Parts: sequence; C-alpha cells; structure tokens
Amino acid sequence: MELKLRPRNAALAVLPALLLAALPVAAETCYVGGADAGTLEFRGAVEDTGFTGIFGDFDVRYCMARGAPTEGRIEVTVALGSADSDNRDRDEALLGPEFFAVERFPQSTWTSTTIRPDGDGYIADGELTLRDISAAQAIAFRLTPDGEAIVAAGEFSMDGSAEIDRSRFDVGIGEFEDPEFVRNQVDVRFEVVLQAE
Repeated sequence: MELKLRPRNAALAVLPALLLAALPVAAETCYVGGADAGTLEFRGAVEDTGFTGIFGDFDVRYCMARGAPTEGRIEVTVALGSADSDNRDRDEALLGPEFFAVERFPQSTWTSTTIRPDGDGYIADGELTLRDISAAQAIAFRLTPDGEAIVAAGEFSMDGSAEIDRSRFDVGIGEFEDPEFVRNQVDVRFEVVLQAE
C-alpha cells in the first residue's frame, strides 16, 4: 500500500532539514600581513661568535574560525634572497649554494598542521620546507588581542619564536657542515601585525 503524506505531514517531514540548514556556520576569516608590518629575525653563530639577521620579504596568512585561533591554519612564505645580516661576505655565503642556494630555491614555506594552547600563548606544529627538504617544525606564539577580541578589532599582533636545526635542511654544507664551526641551531623570532582580508 502506498503511503501518501498530507500537505501538513509533508511539511513536518522536511522541517528537521530546514532547521539544520538554518543553523549558523562558524565563519572563517583570513588575516594577512608581512614585512611591511613586522619583522622576521634569525640568529646564528660562527666560531662561537653570534650574529643576527632579518628577512626583508615575507608573508603570513592566518585563517581561523570566528575568534578561535586553535581552529585555524597558518601559512608563511619567506623570500630567502631577502636575508640580510649586515655583513656582505656572510650574506653572499648565506645566499650561495652551500646555504640557502637562492637561485635554485628562492622561497621557504612553513604551514601549520595543528595549533594548541600553551600557557598564555600557542604552539603550532607544522612543516617547514627549505632547500626542497620538508620536515616537522613547531613554533611558539602569542596573539594580541586574543580570542573573540580579534573579531572586534579586525587585526592582531602575532609574535613568537622557533628553534631550527639547520642540518636537517642541508643549510650549510661542505666546509660549513661542522657544528663546531657553524652552530646548528638557528633561533628565529618574529612579530607581525595581521589584518582581516
């Protein structure tokens, strides 16, 4: 026997689907910034003498659900040819084939995979690609303002740091491989203002 819904019963049958469709969806907003509104600094050491440099060209994109930094993703692109450590000889070496090899690998990228709370800030696990080598790399960061206040402000400051082992990416090969000569650990610090697109 064929069951026919009366008009009123038919409306009731589709009501749950209509209610689900009406539920608000967590809107995602992307915030962008770069070297024009921030700094990206690296610190290394040669023969126990420390030095500091900057990347003068980089871009950051942070897309997140409304006021929820952990429900988001971060993408960073760095133009390696913009490295400047205020020493001509050192900078020529950094851009050359033993270190960044910018003619072959002009950019480095980092993309987050997960973001989790950590004290008054966050830890983002991600993947760093440098010299066409990709490996896991975490960064620590803080946001000002944070949470729902980001939505109201339409922008926020992001500052943080990372410790990168250059040897994992073949940065500093040949005579520069020896960590007693060039320290393996490179400390990266950054601060950038990101604005809603």
